[in-house]
Formats: sequence, structure tokens, C-alpha cells
Amino acid sequence: MVLAVNGSRVLLHDPLNAGLSPTSCDNLASLGAFCLVPAESAEQVRCLLILLCVPALLGLVPVVAAPMHAYAAFTVASNTVGIEGGDFLVATTSAVLVLVCATDRRLHGWSPRGTARPSMRHIPAQVFLLGLRVQVSYVYLEAATVKQVHPIWADGSALWYWMQQPNFGARPEVRDLLGVALAQAPLLHAMTWGVIVAEYALAFAVLAARQRRTRLVTLALAVLMHLVFALVLGLITFFVSMLGVLLVVLWRAGDPLPWKVVRALRPKRRNGKRARRQLVSQVR
Repeated sequence: MVLAVNGSRVLLHDPLNAGLSPTSCDNLASLGAFCLVPAESAEQVRCLLILLCVPALLGLVPVVAAPMHAYAAFTVASNTVGIEGGDFLVATTSAVLVLVCATDRRLHGWSPRGTARPSMRHIPAQVFLLGLRVQVSYVYLEAATVKQVHPIWADGSALWYWMQQPNFGARPEVRDLLGVALAQAPLLHAMTWGVIVAEYALAFAVLAARQRRTRLVTLALAVLMHLVFALVLGLITFFVSMLGVLLVVLWRAGDPLPWKVVRALRPKRRNGKRARRQLVSQVR
């Protein structure tokens, strides 16, 4: 998405240089696509990287599509202007998915696995996915602990300061809308500390969630929190990055589609007549 909606002049913007240049070509970053070609070909490279992501988007030949997507993500994280941090998260996750898909022999990812019981060759993939789950849990845990020891988060005023921040701050209309609420100290403290509590809860839930209902509730709460961050603070690409990672670690092939999640989370109700018939048959 970042490559599709941003031109090379945005991705390779350098305030100290009038031309286009990668942000870094040192060490491993030198292997990024924007470092391997002249600056004049940056737009063509961007289009090529978009094409590399198409097979992964369509789920075609995972064993081939995963490395292509991983290289595009690595290039974006290493050579372009990154502000929100979502690019590094996508690069790390896509690298793990290369290892996960290395034993996937399907022509496309939409076809079910041949057997419900995983074979020995799928055990490494399960281990890597578990490692990815641990990493996501650590992201939330680190975010919560760093906030907890920071003075403005500890005293409950951080959200007010973040709303005024020029780079990540809220848009004027959002600031005006929330300004009245954040001017109330008890509400401001509750909202600020609520973010820390939510991140601690997600750090635990991402690891502990096993049953479908628990996983879907955890996924819904995490998506809601990042959606609020995206709408209020403008962290759009970070929201999309976290959404993708959360789907990888919390979604399962047998889970309901998004528009059926609410129905799946409802408690099952037995029909009264059917229940009475079953009771009578048991008595007989």
C-alpha cells in the first residue's frame, strides 16, 4: 500500500538534497532496490516493487510469493523515509513468513491443506509462527513498559501532549472535537492510563489466546485500539501494518469472515422446543 499510494518523490524525499536519494545504503541496506539503480530510475523501481507484491496479495504460489514480498518490504524499510515504524514491522514479519512458506507446496494459499493433521515438514512453520506471536506480544509489552516509566504517561497527561504534536498530532477538527474531553483531568488520566492497561492486556492475550472466541475478541480489541490511533493521530500505515500482523498470529482458516465475526461471538441459543424434546427423550 505504501508503494502504491506514494510516489518516489515522497518515498525518497531528502530535505537536505534537492534530488532523490535513498535514506540509507549502508551495510545490508545497500541490497535494497533503490540502492542498486540510479536515482533517475526510482519511479520504475517503485513500480517493479509493486509488481513483486502482487502474487502475495493474490495468494499465488506462497513459496515464491513470500520472498518477493519480503524483498519489497525490506527495500521500503531500508531505503525510504519511514516515520511511523510500520515499515520495519512489515519487513520483519515478511521475513518470518518466508521461512513459514518454505514448506508450502500449494499453488495458491486459498486451497485447504490436504490433511487436518500437520505433517513433519510443517513443524518448522509452526515454530516460526509461534516466534512471530511472541514478537507481537513483546511489541505490546515494550510499548506499555516504556510508557509506564515516562513522566508524562505516568502522570496521565500524555494524550494531551500527543494531540498537540506537529508530526503525529491530531488534525485540527479532531483536536477541537476531543479538546473538551481532554480538558477534563479525570477523563484525560483515564484515557491515558487506559492505553497502557490495554497494551499490557494485549501483550498477555496474544500469547494466551487459544480458543476461537478468545482469539477473535483479542483481535477485535487490538484492531479497535489501532484504528483509534489511526483516526486520531494519523498513524494510517502503522494501523495497516499491525492489522496484517494481527491477522497472521490470531486468525485461523476456519474462523468466520469479518462480517460474520459478531454472529460467531454471540452465545449459542438452543431452540426451546428442540431442547424439550431432547429432555423428554433422555427421560424415556
